Amino acid sequence: MAVFARSGEQTRTVRRAVWMFAVAPIAAIALAVGAAFAADAAYAQRALPGMTVGGVDISSLEAGSIRERLAAELAAPWASSTVVLMDGSRTWQATNADLGIAPDVDAAVSAALAYGKSGSVLDRLGAWIDAIRGQANVPFAMHAKGDALDRWVAAAARDTDRASVSGELRVGTSGLAVTQPALGREVDRAGTVAALLSADSLGDREVILRVRTSYPAVDASGFDEAYARAAAVVTPVTVHVEDRTFTENATYLASLLAIDRVVAKPGELTAIPQNAIAPAVRYRYQVSLVNERVASWATALGVVLDHPGKSAKFNLNADHVPSIVPSESGVKVDQAKLRAMVLDELVRPATGATRDLAAPAAVDTSAFTTEQAKALLPNLVRASTFTTYYPPSASRHANISTGASQFDGVVILPGQTFSFWELLGPVTVERGYAYAGAIINNRSDENVIGGGLCQVSTTIFNAVAAQGYEIVERHAHGYYIDRYPIGYDAAVFEPGVDFKWRNDTANPVFIYSWSDWTSLTIDVWGIPTGRTVAVSAATQKNFVQPAADQPADPAFPKGVTVAGRDVFKSRTVYENGKVLHQDFFASHYAPVWGGPLVDPDPPKP
Repeated sequence: MAVFARSGEQTRTVRRAVWMFAVAPIAAIALAVGAAFAADAAYAQRALPGMTVGGVDISSLEAGSIRERLAAELAAPWASSTVVLMDGSRTWQATNADLGIAPDVDAAVSAALAYGKSGSVLDRLGAWIDAIRGQANVPFAMHAKGDALDRWVAAAARDTDRASVSGELRVGTSGLAVTQPALGREVDRAGTVAALLSADSLGDREVILRVRTSYPAVDASGFDEAYARAAAVVTPVTVHVEDRTFTENATYLASLLAIDRVVAKPGELTAIPQNAIAPAVRYRYQVSLVNERVASWATALGVVLDHPGKSAKFNLNADHVPSIVPSESGVKVDQAKLRAMVLDELVRPATGATRDLAAPAAVDTSAFTTEQAKALLPNLVRASTFTTYYPPSASRHANISTGASQFDGVVILPGQTFSFWELLGPVTVERGYAYAGAIINNRSDENVIGGGLCQVSTTIFNAVAAQGYEIVERHAHGYYIDRYPIGYDAAVFEPGVDFKWRNDTANPVFIYSWSDWTSLTIDVWGIPTGRTVAVSAATQKNFVQPAADQPADPAFPKGVTVAGRDVFKSRTVYENGKVLHQDFFASHYAPVWGGPLVDPDPPKP
């Protein structure tokens, strides 16, 4: 490798070259700075060369000359020039004179003379360069006399301003109540006035209306997701099990919702732009299902959609020969699965105006099958029978015969409890019941639908009591009715007063009714219990006559009185020589009458 050596002179020459290369820009900057300071001094009271004000050339002029030049140029009819305020397709138009807009010559002169005279050295150099290039143009200063301009912008604001609408989501009396959120618009009046006064010219001009967006307390980002969830829940739904269907409407489905408005935390909602008007507090909605209400709804659906299995029954012909009514299997909704399904499905977005759900269900077998009935049939006998009588009455006959027929052939299985009201079903005119007399609060009411059903419960009570079945619940009538065994009646009233007995034997039992216009007979069929029943004579005490001021009962003729009393009666049931049941029936009967007997021939005064 070759090595070259520099002489001392060569080294000094290189050093001079490097120094000059480094110092040259510094020198140029120094010259420029010097020139700038010299120019500042020369133009301290003059506009920079190449400057314009609102398009009027004022190059290198002093204050007085600038004022004269501008005044000469403003000789044009600027007062009649049009000013158009624009907001999309809407416009508002006026003239400079209408708005009190006039040139501010003094402000224009001051602005022109101040241009390029302040700031850093580089700022001033930049201003000079712009001026020399003809790019230094000061907007023509304008001012407004009076309040015409402010009133014009205010009028445009009244046409333009639109209040924001806060989203609202709640459950009302008619279902889901919804108010969609909407952004508002508010004119920036000060900014619009400033824009109108800062135009480049006093001639015809168009200025964009300055408008800011205003946000409500609940905007789309705090509303849309919750609304979509709520809207999904209130979509009408049809739930079906095999051939049974039930459609729930939107109003009821809305009652399953819990809707809460909560304060939004930072970062939960879409950010509001800096130039927009933001509310003091932002909120969002939360939507959920109330588990307890959904559970109640699912239970109600089960009642409607369940097709319970029907136990086999027995029928009797005119000769009292029993035959079998076959059992039927049914379908029962799985309540737990149904609740879980609807909690999940209801919040899913619906694809149409309605939705369809298949309820989870299983086969419901009958409690007493046809095969069991066939095995029992050869051994069935009429174990007991009891008959009660009543005065001829079309309405009472309708109620007694209709009510008694509800129990025909019903099988009470071993260990099962018979409830009068559970097996009777609804008491309605549509089912054949009529208005007739009944005892309400120890007094007759002649206009009660189903009046007379106590005759059915009393007759069943006497028939089953004779076979020694366990009596679970029995009540006495409000007053003594002489067509029933005293102290051995069984009143019923809904709600709260029922007649119940339990089949405490090892074999099924069924009952059957026979009625005509004045009597009712209840037969009890089954395998004889082998029990012996002893019923004591009635013990009657504490007789009470109606008070003179006691209201007359409409069911009794004048002068007819039935004394009140306490009646005690016992029933002892023996099985294999031992006491199985010892029942003590206490009945309190109130006094009742038709009022005092009226003297047909009152004494003359």
